[in-house]
Formats: sequence, structure tokens, C-alpha cells
Amino acid sequence: MSLGNSGAPFVTQIQGFIDAHNGAGYKNQTSDLGALPVSLYTDEDRFRAEQDNIFAKAPIVIGHASQLPRKGDHFTFDHLGQPLLVARGQDEQIRVFYNVCRHRGVRLVSRDGVNRKPSFVCPYHNWTYGLDGALNHVPCLETFKEEEVSNRHLIELPTAVSGGFIYACLDADNTMDMPTFLGDIESDMDALGMGEQKFFRQSTRVTKSNWKLIVEAFQDGYHVVRLHRNSVGPLFLDNVADIVRVQQHLRALVARNDFDIMRHSPKEDWDVRNQLSLAFYIYPNSIIIIHPDYISQLGLFPVSVDETLCIHSCFLDELPQTEKARGHFERAFDIIDKEVFTAEDFFVCEQAQLGMKTGANTHFPLSEHEVGLKLFHEILNEQIGGWDE
Repeated sequence: MSLGNSGAPFVTQIQGFIDAHNGAGYKNQTSDLGALPVSLYTDEDRFRAEQDNIFAKAPIVIGHASQLPRKGDHFTFDHLGQPLLVARGQDEQIRVFYNVCRHRGVRLVSRDGVNRKPSFVCPYHNWTYGLDGALNHVPCLETFKEEEVSNRHLIELPTAVSGGFIYACLDADNTMDMPTFLGDIESDMDALGMGEQKFFRQSTRVTKSNWKLIVEAFQDGYHVVRLHRNSVGPLFLDNVADIVRVQQHLRALVARNDFDIMRHSPKEDWDVRNQLSLAFYIYPNSIIIIHPDYISQLGLFPVSVDETLCIHSCFLDELPQTEKARGHFERAFDIIDKEVFTAEDFFVCEQAQLGMKTGANTHFPLSEHEVGLKLFHEILNEQIGGWDE
């Protein structure tokens, strides 16, 4: 997929990266990145502060519109500490509700995966709600005081769809102004056609590490050829990477082996997805990686200070129409999901978390190739204050 003629902001970053590249490995021009305290990943007070000031207030990616192609399609989502219900209504609008009956608080939907219904019926007393959350039927209605049931519709959370991704927020006062929240990232997602991508496959696993370690694994090019030497590492140049902050988000470029061709080609001939690895950190907990022929999105949901639920979703330009094509993408997903993310990235995050328990380190020094980690923690500290312990 050639994107060289796109006016997307990431194209401007690529051009700057090429202009600054000196042929011997690009280095971010930052002389003192300092060090990160180990307590960032182990302290319970810090963990609670992140939950209260970040995850309870920010728009969070909880799915993609392509998962709900038809009216009445819905799925449950419990990974923000609250039972949520995500549904496409008769008006095509996607809404997120608390998955809670307004009579006795029972979960309306308990089945896993995407299902389809014209309405939601509580299994306890059969109170019935429309896809828009309206209370449509109460058995024995005459036995209730009118004022007790007249406004018992489902509680809807602030919701938005941008670039195909479904965002929800637990903070009822969040206006979900996505152009302001995403800034240039919204234009990047449009240029990449994220709104037209098709959901293909998903995996879910709990990794025994702090959620921030996993975010950091995608914020530098320092580890790529080393950690991934037996998988994707040989496809990349060593330490030829660039990362910039975009409001509360990050955009990272890691040069593939054909980057030198890109450097000496006019913009209209760039093949971005084959000459670079383009990755986005969407604040606070989502990673989007643009592979040559598919897209990965990682949602990282803290379970505890040292456990994280990782949801890896795969998106395609078009769903495969033949068994051969399906087999290709199944194998591609398994390679990146099991051999790269799980066996390598998640594995070292778990090993690092174990190492922290020894007390061998109080701080982790940052190299010039790890500026993304510094930027990431600057973003978090703006929300909850610095952390120097």
C-alpha cells in the first residue's frame, strides 16, 4: 500500500526522518534522558493513581465498528472494571451502556463474543430495553409507582467512533471531542483507512507485568534486532528509528531493510508499509502497528500492579474470500501474536517484572534510542504528577 502521496501528518514525520538520517543510525538529539524509577512499575499507590486519574477519565478504545456490522450486533466489555454493553442501534449509531438492569442491577447480557438481538431482556424479571437503551417493557407495570420506572433507561456512557475505533469513557462529563483529543492522529488514521478496515481475529491473554512495560516495548527501536533476532528482527535496520509526541499520543517509525530505497526515492514512490514500521501509541493504553498487509491493535488493561490483560486485534483491508487467503492471514496473525508479541515482547516484560522484585535496581537508565519511554512517562506524569521515588 503506497501512501507516499498522502497529506497525512505521519508523511511529514517520515520526510523529516529521512532528512535527518545520516546513514549511520539516526539518534534522537537528546543528551540527557535520565532514568526511570523502578517504583513506577511496582508501587500500589502509583497504580491506584493511574486507575483514578487516567483510566477512569480518558477515552479508551474498546473495539472497532467493524465488529458490529449489523443493527442489533453487540458485545460485552468488562475490562475497565465495570460491566459494559456495546451495541449498534436501529439508527446505526454505536452506543456504550452499563450492562446493568435498572431494576435490580443484573447484567443484561452475559454471553461472550458478538451476538445479535433486537432488544435486551433482563433474565431476572424480564425488563426489556431497546438498542438505544430505552426501557420499553416492564412486566406488571401497574404494580410500580410511575415515577419509579418512568426514567429507568439504561445508563449510557460517553461514546465516540473515530477512525473506526470505538471509544468509551467512564467519566460522564467527558465531551468525547475526538478531533481535539486525537489531533493529527485522527488524520493519520483516516489516511490509513482505519475506518474501512475489517475485523479479522482477536486474542486475549493476561501478562504478568505492569501495563506500562508493554507500552514501552513498542516505543523504541533499540531492542528490535536483538530481542526479535529469531523472528522479525532480520527485517529491520538496527537503531534506525524516530518517535515524536502528538499531544498525548506517540508516533513511531522503525526503518525496515528497504528504508534506503525510500531515502533515495521521491515521495510519490514511497511504499510506507514495506519500508517502515509505523506504530501509534493512543493514550492511554492502545498500540496500533501497521504491518505490510494487516494492522494490529493492542489494548492493555491493568488487572493489578503486576498483571495486564492484553487484547490483540487484527484488521484487514478486506476479509479473505478463499481458504488460501484465510490461511495466509491466520498464519500471519499467529506469527506476530504468538512468536513475536507473546514469546518475545510479553516474555521480557514478565521477566523484567520478576527482576524488579529483587531490589537489584532502583532506577533504569535510558539510552538515546529510548526517547519514546521518556515521552511516554512525561505524558502520564502530566495527568498524575511526577514520580521520583
